[in-house]
Amino acid sequence: MRPLEGVRILDLTWVLAGGGGPRLLDALGAEAIRIEWRDRLDTLRLAGPFAGPEPDQSKPRGPTDPPANVNRSGIYNDINSGKRAISLNMTRPEGREIFKRLVAIADVVVDSFTSETMRNWGLGYEVLKSIKPDIIYLQQSGWGYKGVYSGFGSYGPVAQAISGLTEQSGLPSPYPPAGWGYSYMDWSGAYYCAIMMLLAVYHKKRTGKGQYIDGSQLEPSIYLTGTAVLDYAVNGRHWQRSGNRAIAKPAAPHGVYRCAGEDRWIAIAITNEEEWRALKTEIGDPAWAAEPRFATMAARVANQDELDRLLGAWTAGQDPFALQERLQKAGVAAGVCQTAEDRVERDPQLRHLNWLIPLPHPEMGTWPVKNIPFHFANAEVDQGGPLGRAAPCYGQDNDYVYGTLLGMSPAQRAELRQGGII
Repeated sequence: MRPLEGVRILDLTWVLAGGGGPRLLDALGAEAIRIEWRDRLDTLRLAGPFAGPEPDQSKPRGPTDPPANVNRSGIYNDINSGKRAISLNMTRPEGREIFKRLVAIADVVVDSFTSETMRNWGLGYEVLKSIKPDIIYLQQSGWGYKGVYSGFGSYGPVAQAISGLTEQSGLPSPYPPAGWGYSYMDWSGAYYCAIMMLLAVYHKKRTGKGQYIDGSQLEPSIYLTGTAVLDYAVNGRHWQRSGNRAIAKPAAPHGVYRCAGEDRWIAIAITNEEEWRALKTEIGDPAWAAEPRFATMAARVANQDELDRLLGAWTAGQDPFALQERLQKAGVAAGVCQTAEDRVERDPQLRHLNWLIPLPHPEMGTWPVKNIPFHFANAEVDQGGPLGRAAPCYGQDNDYVYGTLLGMSPAQRAELRQGGII
């Protein structure tokens, strides 16, 4: 049995910061139903890599034809694995009335639209609550429901920049900020989205009460800058980018060093004299390592540039994986800077953790997706969710949702399809 079995989520999210939240609850046993419409598809459906033909939005289609080739995106498959999906035109009054019927049998509604979209459709929290008094409604917008920026759109890099995270990452000035990768705040936003829904479900189980939650991408990213904010608030000191240099405690060597092969690197961190002696032994006790300028931690920190140059000249001739193994056995913290190929094809620890799980898809066949990043001893938890499948095709579960859950006859469903409602 899965921990959230019996919980039903109406998933109106987009891309990753929203869509990744229901993904995690689905893995825990919730039934997540994605609500989409062909004229405004989730952009991940149109993003590669693709297994088969790429989407072609330029091709003409009939008024009831589904979009062509929008079910083969690898990233959409990964972010939405285990979910159900229906097509529903929320821009039409008839579509919104059907949505209200779904609210009546749901536990959670989550969206990642800009803040006023649902209210403009007449579907604000008060309306949802009047339909289902214990409904949980989470708005996961970019900037939050209220405030100066509430109507703005957002992507992960934008929230990351506004929060200060981008400014904090990279080499020291005069080099520009480097940021933390394209989707860093998308994944962080997704995890916070999941946490908020989990807390609300737990609260509802204890009290019987639902609630409204105002979430955003921006606020989690602000919390990730806590050290810099505290340092300025208490000491009036501005954050300075440090590149690979250690800032929490003295450490040297402390950096990323080139290895043999094309663009291969290894991270090495030395925080005490015992580790330094072990490193010297593994690199063959070269004469330069015995020089007074490297004799103590303070001396090594003061001479880090030259230390990095000398150590890097040695590591450049070493196989990165063999070196990682040697150094780790000697008690030195070291790790290869792994490529995607390394993580998928060769990392034994990730393979042991089953970080990829193969799931069947009706058009793509069976492909691996990222598994849920934790394991329960006494509960069934994996990214296939209750259905044990990959992401849904567009409108794949229309018959189940409209027929089984809402009791619509085949004739009623056909009429709604012809009318451009489902």
